[in-house]
Amino acid sequence: MIAKELLRKVVVPALVAAAFAGGFFVHILYQRWNSPPVAAVTPISAVAPASAPDASAPEPAAVEAREVDKIKALAGAQAKVRGRVYRVGKSSKSNTYFINFGPSRAAFTAVIFASAAERFEQNKLTPKSFEGKEIEVTGEIKDDPRYGLEMILEDPAQVKILAD
Repeated sequence: MIAKELLRKVVVPALVAAAFAGGFFVHILYQRWNSPPVAAVTPISAVAPASAPDASAPEPAAVEAREVDKIKALAGAQAKVRGRVYRVGKSSKSNTYFINFGPSRAAFTAVIFASAAERFEQNKLTPKSFEGKEIEVTGEIKDDPRYGLEMILEDPAQVKILAD
């Protein structure tokens, strides 16, 4: 009876505390190992509002869409990417547009989800019209393990048409 009492009052709470501490330790290690890489190129500041750029700090030059390694180094940061649009695809299931800057899956892709596509069309910037044109897109670079290098476009102001 005393052994059961001791087990219930001392050993079980000690095991629960040890399991919690172990889980917390694993969580800390996971965060440390999966932190985003440090950008090699100076990213656009995410702190400064888009409407009032800082006149003293020069804006970084846009990265060419074909320079995949440079774009990959910017994963997780705000950046400008420019290049000629190779193809614009549209998913019939999700009404999502994929603006591809190259023929392979390794190429950079800008994505416009259905929730934002209407805003682009209201501003007379239909995603299909980007095909074959040189454009510059601004936003956060994502390096998705399934989809590769991409940037989510949510606002027409993120796209600038440079040449036909």
